Amino acid sequence: KKVESLPEFIDLISLRVNVFIKEQGFTPGWEPDEDDKDVATARYSEVAPEEFKIERMATQKDFRGKGMARKLLEFMLSDIRAQKPKKIWLRGQAQVRGFYEKNGFKVVTDPFAVHGKMHVDMEYTGARK
Repeated sequence: KKVESLPEFIDLISLRVNVFIKEQGFTPGWEPDEDDKDVATARYSEVAPEEFKIERMATQKDFRGKGMARKLLEFMLSDIRAQKPKKIWLRGQAQVRGFYEKNGFKVVTDPFAVHGKMHVDMEYTGARK
């Protein structure tokens, strides 16, 4: 099950602290660990009936190129596809369009500026390069 809220995340950390530290006697501070920090993030929403938009995808600089963003994108796409969408799209920075193209998206607009950065709209086709 994916964590869907901050209270769920807190409950999971609490469970691990109770089991590993309180019950099993590991040194306090051992839980939570560095793997619990966010290294990549994104969100999606249903912006119209059966139309989903992926937004705000970001990866910490020192974790880029290690497959984190790809795995996060695959996870979201799997979740979205289970809802039988007619359309999945995103507005991405033009500088990273190659990443999205490798992961099944195609550019559907000319580049345009958003807050001074060039962007393109892209639609998911499912065809990976």
